[in-house]
Parts: sequence; C-alpha cells; structure tokens
Amino acid sequence: WEPLGFQGLRLNEIRPGIKTLLELDKLQVTFGKQEVLKGLTVSLDSRAVGLLGPNGAGKTTLLNTLLGFNPPTSGTARVLGHDIGTEAAAMKSLIGYMPENDSFISGITAVRFVAMMAELSGLPSEVALEKAHETLFWTGLGEARYRKIETFSQGMKQLVKLAQAIVHGPRVLFLDEPTNGLDPPARQRMLTLINDIVNKSGTRLLLSSHLLRDVEECCQDVLILNQGEIAGCHNLEEEKESKFKFL
Repeated sequence: WEPLGFQGLRLNEIRPGIKTLLELDKLQVTFGKQEVLKGLTVSLDSRAVGLLGPNGAGKTTLLNTLLGFNPPTSGTARVLGHDIGTEAAAMKSLIGYMPENDSFISGITAVRFVAMMAELSGLPSEVALEKAHETLFWTGLGEARYRKIETFSQGMKQLVKLAQAIVHGPRVLFLDEPTNGLDPPARQRMLTLINDIVNKSGTRLLLSSHLLRDVEECCQDVLILNQGEIAGCHNLEEEKESKFKFL
C-alpha cells in the first residue's frame, strides 16, 4: 500500500491551473480588542511550507482561521486557490488536519477512531474501515490498532493524530506541532513519515512548529510569524545554496 494513493477512489481535485498552496491577503483576526493576526499578506506556492515562530506568534490562530474556526476580521486567504470565506466547503474537502492538542473520544480504539474520522471526511463506512487499518499499519500502529487510545504513549497518540489526518487522502496536510512531546527517536520517525507523505504522494504540506529543525527537514519555504506579524519569508533551499557559496 502506498500512503494516500487510494487507487480506485475518487480523489479531491485541485482546480486546473491553480498551484499556489497558500495566499494571505491583508488577513486580520481580532479577538475582542486584541489583534492576533495583523494584516498578513504573502503568497507561497512550494510543495511544503513551514510556519515558524515562538509560542503565541499566531501560528495556530492562522491554521484555525484557514480551517474556518476563526472568521477573519478583515482580509481573506486562499488555499489551493479556494477562498476561505466564499469557497469554504470546497477548500475544506481538500485538507487533512492534525491538531496540536489531543481530541480523542474516551474508550475508543485507534482503528475505530481513524475509521470514524475517515467517514466524517466522506469515505463510505466499509472503505473507511479498510483505510483505517492500512493507515495505522503504515504509521507503525498495526499491532496496537485495537487498543484504546487512552492507553497509548504520547508518541503513539501523535501517530494516531497523523493517521486520522491522512486516511481520506487529502490534497493538503495541515500539521500543528506534530513532534510535540516526542523523544528524539520518535521525533525522527514522525518527520520521516511526513517527508514520505509529501514526497511519495504529492500531498502539499503546511507545517506549524516552533522548532527550526522540524521545518528545515520537511519544508522548502518558511513563513516566520512573531506577535501576529510576518517577520520573514524565506526559501530554505535558496538560503542553503547561498550559504554554501560563501563557505
């Protein structure tokens, strides 16, 4: 089984001619009197983009706004050409989302949880269960798939969250702090899986992290946020080539 290949299933289609992963157009988000995102404007069209910044920089708020959880105060954004306001349903159908915080159902097994999330993403129940088994085996949780998630280690819980994000074959993957709480071996395994997804399936990636090493290992472009503003936007491959020339 090739991750996210899903032969025989109809995959979500990207609108012809549209390749830009993320476009922000004067995007502003205000909570009460606090301006959290301050008129962000940028266009990023690489295969994998990293959102980098310290805790509180606005990374999770940006992801939640793109997903429709936080309505923009002004401005807008587009994911693969779909406006988050006027084309929200079409845009969301393309996305797989791995949240930073755990949101599991008490007493549920890993395979039942991943299958349920696949059904919520539109897969028929029998196909959802089949893909749940396959995805959990691919992440290395095949032998633990009938265990209740609450008995899992932190590393295993992170893998379940990754599995539910990819089980339906999304065109773009939103990952919020995917290596959170992982020891070095588990962190490296997670990054290897993420790179396999992007490089072998063609899935686009938006990865939020406060760790530069995670972004460097998985992404071509990095958008740096600080206090709700864009502090920098860099192509990591060009930066590496530029530094190499001066060595």
